[in-house]
Amino acid sequence: MKPTLSLTPDHRKELNEYFEDTIASLEKYFAIEDSAAGDDLKQAQAVADTLTDTVHSSDTDCSYYPCVLTGPNPLDDSFFAALGITRAQRASVSGWDNPKLEVVAAGKGDNHRPALALITRLNDDELEEISEYLGDEEQKALNAAITKLETIGPVVGVQLCTDDGASKVVLTLARRPSGTHVGVLTIRIET
Repeated sequence: MKPTLSLTPDHRKELNEYFEDTIASLEKYFAIEDSAAGDDLKQAQAVADTLTDTVHSSDTDCSYYPCVLTGPNPLDDSFFAALGITRAQRASVSGWDNPKLEVVAAGKGDNHRPALALITRLNDDELEEISEYLGDEEQKALNAAITKLETIGPVVGVQLCTDDGASKVVLTLARRPSGTHVGVLTIRIET
């Protein structure tokens, strides 16, 4: 059974209008719904509200949208199995070789990355020179979103290369005690 990814109806419509191929591909892997349990969506919206004037920078800038993910824990093998993707599977995005699905927990140590890296998708060397990539206001907004996520629960980043060959869906989520993940979704276009 596919994991469920919930968005608000207006946001789903907006994403579909601007990223039709990406969203069509996303529906291959997730059951997409226009709503989620009220409290889950409220927490996701609170995270997104801190990012109102912030965009994810790639070849096409994209806002951060509130989302709710239900189903297997993204860190477990069952999540990969539910999406029909193996951990070793690769995908070409605009000619660059990538993991088809990458799931990383926020933190320090092996197999962890800073939460700021998960929400921005900046590499470690880019994080060291962050002022070259993000202005002060963007950094404040992103750090506020991370703080909200951390108060909800452990933070995880999910990046899925979609089948259009040019985009990645980036989820930055916190795990609630119920097991539901709430946070934000953005689209990374690489052309």
